[in-house]
Amino acid sequence: MVGIGIIGLGVMGRRFITGLKANPDFTIRGAYDPAPVDTDVPRVESVEALLADPAVDCVYIATPPATHEELVRSVVEAGKAVFCEKPLTADPSSARRCLEVVERAPAPAAVNFPFATAPAAVRMKELVETGALGEDLSAHLTLRFRTWPRGWQQGAAGWLAGPEQGGFTREVVSHFVFLAGRLFGPGRLVDAEVERGVLGSETRIGAVLQFARCRMTIDAAVAGEAEEFNRFEVTGSKDTAVMSEWYRLTHSGGGIEPARADGHQIAELAKLLAGQKSRLATMREAAEVVDIVEGILARRPEAAPTAA
Repeated sequence: MVGIGIIGLGVMGRRFITGLKANPDFTIRGAYDPAPVDTDVPRVESVEALLADPAVDCVYIATPPATHEELVRSVVEAGKAVFCEKPLTADPSSARRCLEVVERAPAPAAVNFPFATAPAAVRMKELVETGALGEDLSAHLTLRFRTWPRGWQQGAAGWLAGPEQGGFTREVVSHFVFLAGRLFGPGRLVDAEVERGVLGSETRIGAVLQFARCRMTIDAAVAGEAEEFNRFEVTGSKDTAVMSEWYRLTHSGGGIEPARADGHQIAELAKLLAGQKSRLATMREAAEVVDIVEGILARRPEAAPTAA
């Protein structure tokens, strides 16, 4: 049985705990969070205490992005495996340093992008790879949020609202950039426009990404009355497939109803830690996502022409 330590008991940390309890391959050895969080898992007084426990084989990092580099380094130096929340970091240089650290380490590492194992995303990958959608692929992502952070995030994680670590591009667009990389090969940013609100985080983005097998456009904004709307459409010369509501797939050959990927992620983590091939997102894939996402956010809209 694998001993897991958890750093961060926010929404994601508590959700991960629920999934771990449903998997007999894992036992939760301890969790650390500086805040007084109501949980029934063993609490430890510090990150150092968690890393010093020889029964902890892997550490799940569920803290804000700015803390990830230091924590990844500490976990690796303690000889533990790493499972880190996305985004890996909010800075490409920091992401590359994380990658360098884990690539020198004997213990495995992965990043929690659920599209790595979600049935709808796995099926979408099959449709692309088997040629079921045809050639000349194009992809379009549409996102809308009534508020940002979303209603269920309000008050729980203040960093999500700010431009330094938060915003919907890092938190949501990153998932689909990862998925596109899995579907279409390496990608790069072609163009982007960003509008920002009074707090500095983005309120609207438009972007064009070029992947090895597909060009992808993004239209995302804090606008409208829907709590959240997401639609990822891939069109080829033969057919179209659509992912929506995060985990719903619609395709002429049969659809997939929405289902969270938490259990699949944890099952794949067990494979990774057992030295088996795993579908989990690699640290390199996560660093490539950071490059594209931070590239989008670094763009600024052109200044409006001044009056004569």
